[in-house]
Amino acid sequence: YNSSKKRETNIMDKKEQLKRMREEKISSKEVYKGIILDIFVDQVRLPSGNTSQREVIRHCHAAAVLAIDENNRVLLEDQFRYPYDDIITEIPAGKGDEGEDYLITATRELEEETGYQAGKMEFLGYFYPSVGYTDEKIGIYLATELKKKKQHLDEDEVLDYYFLPMEEFEQKIRDGEICDGKTLAAYAYYKARNQ
Repeated sequence: YNSSKKRETNIMDKKEQLKRMREEKISSKEVYKGIILDIFVDQVRLPSGNTSQREVIRHCHAAAVLAIDENNRVLLEDQFRYPYDDIITEIPAGKGDEGEDYLITATRELEEETGYQAGKMEFLGYFYPSVGYTDEKIGIYLATELKKKKQHLDEDEVLDYYFLPMEEFEQKIRDGEICDGKTLAAYAYYKARNQ
């Protein structure tokens, strides 16, 4: 039995795989409605025919920006994140308005949080922060040809932004000083495209 052949077949037959593995929603109950997320408890029918419960956080979409200047420096932010009770180093990011294109969200958040506009924005890919309980989806962009404009933070935002040489940024990742998922995903996309 060749396991690589089985893997190849599964990838090629994704529609069949989805039919075999999909869980069917029987009912859904909203237990919390928030500003950026809603929480549901869903009853589902498993492929086996049995039923189970899924707790799901429905989240608005978001965008994140890996901004790199002409000197190969990465634009980063330090921001206090309440759930971790700590300051987290991350790339600029933010939530999108309903129906808003990811590129518009990314462009707006970069300028609002750092005051920079990009002459060039390239889509890198999507990042799913936690597939076990939320449908949050973050569009990740590479921003280059940066021009300084004016920062205009939301009234509830406090952050410090700065540029870090790529080598130092990479070292902070290796040392475990940068743990933010969207930042690591953006770097992985960037490296995969630039090898």
